[in-house]
Amino acid sequence: MKYLFSILLISALHFSNAQCNPSTEKMMVIGDSWAFFSWTGNSYNENLDRFGFSDITCYSTVNLAVNGAEASDYFTDPSRVQELEDYILGNPDLEYVHMSLGGNDALGTWHKDFTNQQTSDLLDTIMIDIKNGIDTVLSFNPNLTIVIAGYDYANFSETVGTLPALAQPFHPYYDTWDGMGQPNPEELNGILQLATDRFEDSAAVWNNVKFENNLGLMQWVYGQIDPLEVAPYGTYPPNTAPLPGGYNDYPSPLDALNFGGQDSFHLNDDAYEEFIKKYFSQYYWQQFRDYHHSISANESNYNGTLTASSSNSASILIGNENFEERQGVFSFNTSTFDDTYTIEHAALYMQRDSADGDDLAGLDVDLEIKSGFFGGSINLENDDFASVGDESATLCTYGTIDQNGHWMRIDLPPSMFQYIDANGTTQFKLSYDIADSSRYIAFGNEIDQAMLDVRYTENPSVAIADNEVDFFVYPNPTNGLLKIKTEEQINSVQLFDLKGQLVLSKLNPSSEIDLTNTPAGIYILQVDLNGNIKQQKVVRR
Repeated sequence: MKYLFSILLISALHFSNAQCNPSTEKMMVIGDSWAFFSWTGNSYNENLDRFGFSDITCYSTVNLAVNGAEASDYFTDPSRVQELEDYILGNPDLEYVHMSLGGNDALGTWHKDFTNQQTSDLLDTIMIDIKNGIDTVLSFNPNLTIVIAGYDYANFSETVGTLPALAQPFHPYYDTWDGMGQPNPEELNGILQLATDRFEDSAAVWNNVKFENNLGLMQWVYGQIDPLEVAPYGTYPPNTAPLPGGYNDYPSPLDALNFGGQDSFHLNDDAYEEFIKKYFSQYYWQQFRDYHHSISANESNYNGTLTASSSNSASILIGNENFEERQGVFSFNTSTFDDTYTIEHAALYMQRDSADGDDLAGLDVDLEIKSGFFGGSINLENDDFASVGDESATLCTYGTIDQNGHWMRIDLPPSMFQYIDANGTTQFKLSYDIADSSRYIAFGNEIDQAMLDVRYTENPSVAIADNEVDFFVYPNPTNGLLKIKTEEQINSVQLFDLKGQLVLSKLNPSSEIDLTNTPAGIYILQVDLNGNIKQQKVVRR
């Protein structure tokens, strides 16, 4: 693969004084009390750290995340709109606006005796107000992505309904519950399910909008350990509720709710962190990684821990254990990478499994790369410890890996790209320059293995001119399903890889193409629109 690169560097050149990325604000949070509580509880920055992006931060203010805000009036406040405009125009790094609106509009208007038409009309009004707000945000920067946060189930029936009758009116959410006709959990869950369906349908056709269904998440995280105090009176353990949707006759568990389980609608800090974590695991993490190709170090026999006298593939320890240096080795089969493109960015991701001693999070790490393998064979062997790689560097680490399950990210310097072998194996060896204590981090080997992400520069030979595109595909990049939006009749679709080989062909297809079984990579989608052949680049992650 080395012939693809014009710059050749001296083998085993070592860099020090790692230069870390400056912190950038790429997210902002706007909306109602769910935006307020999740932002003031630091759920977004905590999850950025959790997933290896401690160099990215999230922004909001008490004028942008407002208790009681409704979609109908949020964007009618001139000072708020001006603050939005000033911040968006003044922050070119901003990419995502995480918006929570519509919940107060529904709970403040809906009644359990509404007809289907009345409920539909209410949801229509809410969607119109939200779309007008989205258009306002995009008028300041049309390249932003709006992520609609959605909600999880409330719990009025236990927090208010089980109180003595004389005490109920003094609960802060009694008027809201009573104004809806005192619905039971199944009735209340029903309106939230309808609203969620409407959000999903709308986000699918609105440009620059993403929605993730989180209904039932608190049921899944916490379970119903103690018997429910109202019908159906049952229990279920954590991590068993079906997702998305949960159990439609159960409310969110009291353990997930704010103020010690007394709040009818808002989550506590830990629960909001779990709620926002779902958005990161399902969406933001993929977006911020911004890769074209990703592989796991899944050949676990080739990964492991090295000391000066031993090797062990049972775990991957980096640091010092009993004052003896531990090196971690990660092996990747990089033969699946596309060598017709030049690498623009590459990063390693490793998930903490355990740790011992003082926290190593944030310390620079010594990284070696080897095109092929360290030592005499691809197997993990004792002589790998002293084996020298093609290049080494002292690099910054990103991510607050102070808890198990958190991810650490290392951005590779461009000088290492030439040693990523697109025809075979690429190995990495990591160590910390510490000798003062016994402390280490262990990373997963059997489960949640390390990952190597690569992003390519665009090859001019396959670039698609703007005037060739007469249709819109989303989501792009995609994890599988690709939807085509056009006003023309679709006669056929063909998918080609970058070598011009036909990967998929369909006659008279629907507007949805399933790429689930297509390998990750960059493709050209060719669409026959009423006899006119149009093309667009798509990325399968």
